[in-house]
Amino acid sequence: MTLADMARPASDPISTLPSRRRGRRLAVGVSITLLLAAGGTAAFTYYYDSVPLVESTVSYPVVPVTELPPPVANAFIAAVDPDFHASGDSLITRRYTVIASGGGDESGWRTRIMANKAEASYTKTEILDRYLNRADYGRGAVGLVAAARTYFQKPAAQLTVAEAALLAAQLHPDRPAPKDGWERVLDTMVEHGWLSTAERSGLTFPG
Repeated sequence: MTLADMARPASDPISTLPSRRRGRRLAVGVSITLLLAAGGTAAFTYYYDSVPLVESTVSYPVVPVTELPPPVANAFIAAVDPDFHASGDSLITRRYTVIASGGGDESGWRTRIMANKAEASYTKTEILDRYLNRADYGRGAVGLVAAARTYFQKPAAQLTVAEAALLAAQLHPDRPAPKDGWERVLDTMVEHGWLSTAERSGLTFPG
């Protein structure tokens, strides 16, 4: 044992003091974090409650989704959000809330909250119905009734799958060219089992 060893106390205050300080700082930091989290939760809850449930009416003709053949309705789902029925944050719902509320960002917090409230209050069929009958299909056609008349001079309930796929391509998030979009919609339908390969092969582009 050296003289240095004999002079050093059994409990070294140089090593324990920083440890105690670190402990106090950690405790204070945790307390502040918890307070901020509590305040943030309260603020978010207040903001969430302040966002209204979107409800809207239209003055132009509409067609209930239930009057469309299932493959026709599925063409629009395939184009915009194939996971619509399983998703709680569907692009279809967010687009509907943007239209119904008069504007906004499809990916913004307010839109997502409105979409969440819509998902909790309306059925998927109601949401799809409201979206398709308010969407802009180009050529000045707003709503599915106007789109069917403008593109194919027929009632929306009489649309074929090929025709619906072309209209649906106008709503695709990537905004592809009509023929490319039409192909992509049909391919997605086949992938999800909404259209057989044989049925897909028998369709021609309604251009």
